[in-house]
Amino acid sequence: MSGVTNDRGAAPRPVAIVTGAASGIGLAAARRFLRSGFAVGICDRSEALHRLFTAEIRDGLAVAVIGDVTDAGVRGALVDAVRSSFGRLDVLVNNAATGGESATVGALDLDDLRRTLEVNVVAVIGLVQLALPLLVASGAGRIVNVGSLFGDEPVAGGAPYCVSKGAIHTLTRSLAVELGPQNIVCNTVAPGYILTPMHAEEVEFQAAERGMTAEERYAELRSEVPLGRHGTPDDVASTILWLATPESAYVTGQKIAVNGGVAVG
Repeated sequence: MSGVTNDRGAAPRPVAIVTGAASGIGLAAARRFLRSGFAVGICDRSEALHRLFTAEIRDGLAVAVIGDVTDAGVRGALVDAVRSSFGRLDVLVNNAATGGESATVGALDLDDLRRTLEVNVVAVIGLVQLALPLLVASGAGRIVNVGSLFGDEPVAGGAPYCVSKGAIHTLTRSLAVELGPQNIVCNTVAPGYILTPMHAEEVEFQAAERGMTAEERYAELRSEVPLGRHGTPDDVASTILWLATPESAYVTGQKIAVNGGVAVG
């Protein structure tokens, strides 16, 4: 099987796909993979993706696709670009997500709910389906889904996001059972309060709703965390990387909480 060789010209580099790679956890994960000797296929709606990975794209260590993961054509273009550029895929990281509408269940706009589920669940399944032949061919494929603390600890007004991430946790278990015989392991990383642009938007919304400053709301959230701080995208990326390595080969179907102790499991 072909692939990008490492700096010594020896064995081909392992290859990872990371969606939502232009900011937050996805950006940190893609960079962590690159620093660890991987080549990457990256995808995001933001045109900033090319600027953020200019050197890696130029050097043939990354291929980038701009587009929405809910578009089957974008998903196909991503997998095709990885196949044609690297000839292999070892790790699929499903990170792209939307926060969804902030409303009680009784007041939800069903079109907004469908959009959240399309991004956070349906697109994940669609990309898994396309990536499976390459993951099987790798001999030891890895799927890492990014879930959330709120998939298990729902909050009032956040049902679309909470439901979608709960679905991801269950999907991970289903994939682990179905794909284990093909030596593919699948796990979820479930972040807590992580300093990402999505979290910042939510904090600012919550603060405005409650008539407080964003920093006051940040302080409230930190007070819930035994470690006393927000997590960083790198905190999550390091766990994603571990789940992509041989060191975690007997870990599958698990939800790994990265939340500073704010909740167990």
